[in-house]
Amino acid sequence: MVLKTELCRFSGAKIYPGKGIRFVRGDSQVFLFANSKCKRYFHNRLKPSKLTWTAMYRKQHKKDIAQEAVKKRRRATKKPYSRSIVGATLEVIQKKRTEKPEVRDAAREAQLRCVFGVLSV
Repeated sequence: MVLKTELCRFSGAKIYPGKGIRFVRGDSQVFLFANSKCKRYFHNRLKPSKLTWTAMYRKQHKKDIAQEAVKKRRRATKKPYSRSIVGATLEVIQKKRTEKPEVRDAAREAQLRCVFGVLSV
């Protein structure tokens, strides 16, 4: 069973179903507070970033070490680049790409015979 938790609009605390105080402003905006302390401070226009126990203060002053450890690491992606091949023009490369596998195999066999012929001498 999954419980739908909400966050207090002042302190940032988790609010479980059936808990908290709901305040609806004149412009129909809904605020949910964890307790009367949060509601009272909100109505007195105190800034949550100046109160040490709120989530906003902890975030601004880098107090949540556990939260920062969870940060997802980005994997460095390698950018593709093309290296020029010495002695090969575009026409030669295109010709080699389009030639049939049988022709390619025959050329490879000829090269191997030539290389192994030199080694055996």
